[in-house]
Amino acid sequence: MAKEKICFVIRQYGLEVNGGAEYHCRMLAERLTTDYDVEVITSKIIDYNTLEEYYSNDIDLVNGVRVLRFSCAPFSKQRHEQSRKNTKFARKVRRNLYRLGLLKGIANIHTVWDLGIKEEEQLLQSDGFYSPEALNYLKENQGQYKAILPIWYVSPFTIYGAQIAPQKTILIPALHDESEAFRSIHTHVFTKVNHIAFNTHEETQLAEHIFGNKMSKNSIVAVGVETDFDEVATQEELTEKFHLPSRYIHYFGRVCESKMEQLIPWFVAYKEKNPSDLKLVLTGKLFQEKVDHPDIIYTGFVSDAEKIGLIKHATLVINPSKLESLSLLLLEAMNLGKTVMVNGKSEVMKGHAIRSNHAAAYYDNEQDFQQIINKYLENPALIQENKQKAMDYVQSHYDWKIILDKLKHLIQEAR
Repeated sequence: MAKEKICFVIRQYGLEVNGGAEYHCRMLAERLTTDYDVEVITSKIIDYNTLEEYYSNDIDLVNGVRVLRFSCAPFSKQRHEQSRKNTKFARKVRRNLYRLGLLKGIANIHTVWDLGIKEEEQLLQSDGFYSPEALNYLKENQGQYKAILPIWYVSPFTIYGAQIAPQKTILIPALHDESEAFRSIHTHVFTKVNHIAFNTHEETQLAEHIFGNKMSKNSIVAVGVETDFDEVATQEELTEKFHLPSRYIHYFGRVCESKMEQLIPWFVAYKEKNPSDLKLVLTGKLFQEKVDHPDIIYTGFVSDAEKIGLIKHATLVINPSKLESLSLLLLEAMNLGKTVMVNGKSEVMKGHAIRSNHAAAYYDNEQDFQQIINKYLENPALIQENKQKAMDYVQSHYDWKIILDKLKHLIQEAR
């Protein structure tokens, strides 16, 4: 008997793609191949700065997932920037209402907004990831899918893809408390899809305050954590390849200012005040100007075996981002028993830290940042104490069987 077919929709997909939402998508898609015929509709791009096509094939098979790759419309930076300026008014109105604590009550009554919708459509259609080819394919082939699962709420792939067959769409938004969340066009998505699969309680609460009680049915599904690989790079191999010191703080993910916030300047300032052999190791594709400093090591994009090895041998792991809907970085590191420093401005990661009985440590400012580093460097026994707490937290909340059972139930409910 043929398996039912499902489709993920995301702007980037592939083994070479560096990003939390993209990795989230890949882990779900690959694990669902046991029960479904899984396809992914995506672009040919992996670098959102250059927007150059990296993949040449229209169709790839990646770990059992059929990946359909489409070209995007020509990009004009000038047109896109002007379009972005034209959308400010509506977004600011909705965000100011949110900040005043009024948006939820208004959304309960006035559910779907059209304020500035024309300008927002123009912005989406000027985006570097706008692909009429992909969207037309989905429109023409929607009938063959039991469910459609768009991931990451900001992308034209998701916003337009979710509206093609909303009755069978399970949205995985990865919603953040950021200006993009307050665009009127999202009210047309978050109130009309069949179901919304959130990652955390904090993300759910944020959505409730933006979209009100008329938001689509929703639940917390999240994703499991993958740290069990057949091969893991040894400390000797990593030290030789990347010239690692005995002690380092490790960040992995996109190496860009929007993700790393003040990590580099704060670490450099810390080292000036606290000379030692401690270094900062940055793992991932570089999306910003490289800061050359003797205490900063760039590994570039690494294999899974190298990434897990780098995490395992780190003194501390850090996620400095304030925009997270789950943080796979945090959960992967905790699953390996590591103490993770996180940005306290992220309610999601602060929540993880509190619910794990502070197996992770959050900082609110530069002084906190420096004090936490010193606390653990001066008291390594505390790192050891956190190890089991961190592992227990991840294994009790992010078990793959529970998560896949939830998602398969939602897929079967889709019409």
